[in-house]
Amino acid sequence: ARSIRTLPVRVKQQNATAQTVAEAMAKHPRIGRVLHPGLPDFPGHALAKKQMSGFGGMLTIEVKGSGEDATRVADKLRLFALAPSLGGVESLVTQPCLTPEERARRGISDSMLRLSVGLEDAADLIADLHQALE
Repeated sequence: ARSIRTLPVRVKQQNATAQTVAEAMAKHPRIGRVLHPGLPDFPGHALAKKQMSGFGGMLTIEVKGSGEDATRVADKLRLFALAPSLGGVESLVTQPCLTPEERARRGISDSMLRLSVGLEDAADLIADLHQALE
């Protein structure tokens, strides 16, 4: 019950940080696609803008290359913990573990990573992603 009082502040910060990370990743040469409702080229951005007061703390990136390339990026991250969760105060990364057929059916590429942004500084998270993408 105590933590519920700080929830609006935490969500606001996660929204802002995820937006900053999404914008930075959209400009990175090793990223093929970024999915985040706060980006103008996101399908449904106009609707999200009307309905949401923030765009959320989750985003998806597609690393240019193979699933193995995406795995190497995830393994090199230092601030993002590898965990299949929606996250909390710490940032997390996960790679969909579905069969190739199921990923294809759902439109999930082999090189997709889901990021759940926590409360770390946006610049630190971006720097971590940059070093992992080298």
